[in-house]
Amino acid sequence: MTARYVLTSTCIQTGTMALTVSLRQHLLGKERVRFVDEDGEVYEVEVDWKQGVVRGLLPYYQKRRLAVNETILLHFRGEEVELKATPRGLPRLGQAESREPAQPERREARPAASGKESKEIGDPKPEKRRVRVTPYPKEVLFPNEPQRALEPPGVTEDLRRLGFLLEGGPPWVYKAPLGRRQVLLVLLRPGEGEPSLLKSYRQQGAYVAILAPESQKEGVPEGVGYLSPEAVSRLVRLKARFPLSPLDLEDLLREGFVDLEAVESLEDRLVAELSERGAFAAFLLLLSRKSMGEVFLLADLEAEALEEGLIPEVVRQGVEVLSQPPFLVLKRLSPGEFLLRQGVEEALSDLEAFAQGLRSRLSRVRGSF
Repeated sequence: MTARYVLTSTCIQTGTMALTVSLRQHLLGKERVRFVDEDGEVYEVEVDWKQGVVRGLLPYYQKRRLAVNETILLHFRGEEVELKATPRGLPRLGQAESREPAQPERREARPAASGKESKEIGDPKPEKRRVRVTPYPKEVLFPNEPQRALEPPGVTEDLRRLGFLLEGGPPWVYKAPLGRRQVLLVLLRPGEGEPSLLKSYRQQGAYVAILAPESQKEGVPEGVGYLSPEAVSRLVRLKARFPLSPLDLEDLLREGFVDLEAVESLEDRLVAELSERGAFAAFLLLLSRKSMGEVFLLADLEAEALEEGLIPEVVRQGVEVLSQPPFLVLKRLSPGEFLLRQGVEEALSDLEAFAQGLRSRLSRVRGSF
């Protein structure tokens, strides 16, 4: 990609270059960058996003003897920017080292031989020079004019898979509809504006954060939320294994710092919750050994569970669950004594039929809207 940049008097005096649209897109998220000139000389320059300029190019301007309205071609090569002054910006052959214009030769007045009043030969009139003025870049003449829309963040597709839809930006607004409420997430990438832009969104109840890679999270200002693309990608992979929803991401956003470490903590919690499902399944297998109408003591069932590797707490929780709706598989006769009203296999079949009937009703209700 190649861009054309026209120098202004400010550029020449301060050794800067305004952050045009092309430069902003190429340098997005960077604070320092390498510029390389035609001779291979490297200039380590600073990207000042607050002032909207690149600093540190004065040695190059002086080396090429560049002046106002002269043009530089910018070639974006990976992580570097190549500089190439146009021929009009290079010194011509035989031109003096100084850029000061040569003064026209003056002729001294001599007295006339005839004795008449001497006449002086005046200075020759300077030749008229046509100066070609190149217009300033549009970004310099109209700094407040809206620039071409930036590309949405790369995490947009991953956030969509997590239930968040892009509304616009920057700042980039994502919404996750949840029936009568919604989760509002507003992100801002480095270089797209000051974190203060997020204040108004926070006052509206949105979760706001700086979107930056894990390598840059230490540079996030204190008191500002943070979200890394790596963490979002990890959440998408996690959703393939666990039933994640926007509410899970909302729990992380409440903490204000969503990085890989936070996602790992969420994964540990989900593993623990799903392990409870496995423990309950093991309890049902244990209870399936008993016949319908059989009366048993809780203490005896706990002893049997220990032989199967289940802790007593799992048995007590399982008995409480099966004694209540919608299961009602067990009936409490006295403290610590229960009656098996229905076999486990039959109870699961009834529960399956109940779930299918409810699912069918839900489909008809949704179809009527």
